[in-house]
Amino acid sequence: MGDRRTALVLSGGVALGSYQAGVYEALANASQLSPSWIAGSSVGALNGALIVGTPPEKRFDVLRSYWLGGPESLNALSFGMTRHALNWVSAVQARLFGALGHIQTLGPRLSFGSFYDLGPTVDFLKKTIDFGRLNAGDIRFTVATTDIESGESVLFDTGKGDRIEIDQILASCGFLPEFAPVEIGGRLLGDGGLSMNAPVEPVLDALAGTEDTMIVADLFARDGARPVGLRQALARKNAILFGNQTWYRLEAYRRLWQRDLADGRLAPSTLYLSYLPVSGEAGPEAPYDFSLASARDRWAEGFLDGRHAVAQAAAGDAAPGRTLAIRRSKPAGTDAAVRPTPLAA
Repeated sequence: MGDRRTALVLSGGVALGSYQAGVYEALANASQLSPSWIAGSSVGALNGALIVGTPPEKRFDVLRSYWLGGPESLNALSFGMTRHALNWVSAVQARLFGALGHIQTLGPRLSFGSFYDLGPTVDFLKKTIDFGRLNAGDIRFTVATTDIESGESVLFDTGKGDRIEIDQILASCGFLPEFAPVEIGGRLLGDGGLSMNAPVEPVLDALAGTEDTMIVADLFARDGARPVGLRQALARKNAILFGNQTWYRLEAYRRLWQRDLADGRLAPSTLYLSYLPVSGEAGPEAPYDFSLASARDRWAEGFLDGRHAVAQAAAGDAAPGRTLAIRRSKPAGTDAAVRPTPLAA
């Protein structure tokens, strides 16, 4: 890999974000793919801030504290409930009462602003992140938001001299109507996922004419099993909507890079990782299942996907100008039967 840079793009997806922590763990342990630039939307921006604003030796501890620091889940056998049922209970609980350490519900108000408040997350960010390091550290950081009035994407990029504070991160998480947007510089800014759930454009524009690598950790997979029933159909709809948003943008750049290569110019490579829900997920409500058991499962999936991406990159499978979709083969006895055919590279 030489001195080639690696950029990591983190999408939005609320509680699914622990998958990205696992991906980062795998990449950080592989020096050739340890990211020097992180760009994120929504929970991807939150994860990025925790990484960039923390000393390297503390990053895993900080990510574990946020994602794996909650109480143990109820024991499914004790209550005669399946894991799927428990995950639904966790999601419904978060919807009605909030999730400890992450979100809290808002009581009756004279005017509506949002259903939830990120107060617990803000408290964690304030006591954890060194914003001086975040804005002047060794990792470039980009946060994507959306202008609620114009619909335009608005980026904050430390590589271009922008300063990123709590407000920028909260704005990127302002997914209406669940979470409130934030006014910054006279603009009402909301979730980056409203315009670019995985902000690949600013990264690929900057990597043009190089052989650098971009890695995308998408929390929604455009490929998936055929749905059976209403809940699975709703989950697939959400995954396709967000996953396709990212994939077709990558395809547009891939076609551009192929022309560049034909003209003798250099082109970056892309590794595309996306979270395929593990067995027992709470269907369309999985993004609000903050349970410790689910967070562990997603983290483990991210780590295994990340390690597989590192191995394929080391084998030279990540070709310049191409998008390599990462899909691991599943061992016998797992939920491999419901896994789809791998994405075309």
